[in-house]
Amino acid sequence: MNETTEMNERLRQFLAMEGISPARFAEELGIQRSGMSHLLSGRNNPSFEFIQRMMTAYPDVNYEWLILGKGRPYKSDKNPAPKPENPDLFTITPEEDTEPEDLPLPEPQEVEPEKPAEYRAENRVFRDAPAPSPAFSQRKISRIIVFFNDGTYEEK
Repeated sequence: MNETTEMNERLRQFLAMEGISPARFAEELGIQRSGMSHLLSGRNNPSFEFIQRMMTAYPDVNYEWLILGKGRPYKSDKNPAPKPENPDLFTITPEEDTEPEDLPLPEPQEVEPEKPAEYRAENRVFRDAPAPSPAFSQRKISRIIVFFNDGTYEEK
């Protein structure tokens, strides 16, 4: 196996450690997907510009490891856990992993008892409403009435 092939394998390993697809990686670096495919297949060698863009986007990568295969993949001692490419609503990321006691409590609020039915506002549906006239789009709003769930209203 030659150096280029080994570097391509390390690039694949890096993508797996980061949990990103080659297409997403190409997008992050601003290169074409086909170019990324050629790099991973061994058809093309990584250019200086590619390495430069990768260094800018991923400053914690040990580039001696990537290029020469020496040392660890990352400059720091810890390697990141693989990140899911498309996390779902139930995947907890380290930033979200907080204990309930760490979260601030909301201020207590007084709740008004519900008003009897005779005080509640009603929603009315007008089924036989006429179609708007052509002049409708030229009209301006002159008054707005807001009805609240406690039966009161406010006129603007």
